[in-house]
Amino acid sequence: MKYTFTISVFIFCAVLSRCGSQKKTQYDIASHVTAENKAIFIERAEKGKALYKIYCAGCHGIFTKGKDSIPNFTDIQIDNYHATALIGLDPKNHAVAKKMSSDQIDYVITFLRLRKVKKIKE
Repeated sequence: MKYTFTISVFIFCAVLSRCGSQKKTQYDIASHVTAENKAIFIERAEKGKALYKIYCAGCHGIFTKGKDSIPNFTDIQIDNYHATALIGLDPKNHAVAKKMSSDQIDYVITFLRLRKVKKIKE
């Protein structure tokens, strides 16, 4: 009986530790940013991450088929997409951006800008 209880506790702890160790996104925020503003940036980026999963992941490959990756967009690509999405002139037909508010688009852009990745040359 003690053996079964010990095994059950061990399995429970293993499952619990697995749930708590989900890969968290790291953000690249300048060191001079105050702790309060850093928290605001992270909150906005986390909202953007959730919105990216909902609106963008289907075509841009994040959180699908076991992958936890996002295309390594350049800063220029992010700037161009942000501008065209906000003014509604997206030549690549990102119709999903039309379903999003400007605040939601800003959250996604914040997420893409601040997530820690190896930057590719532009």
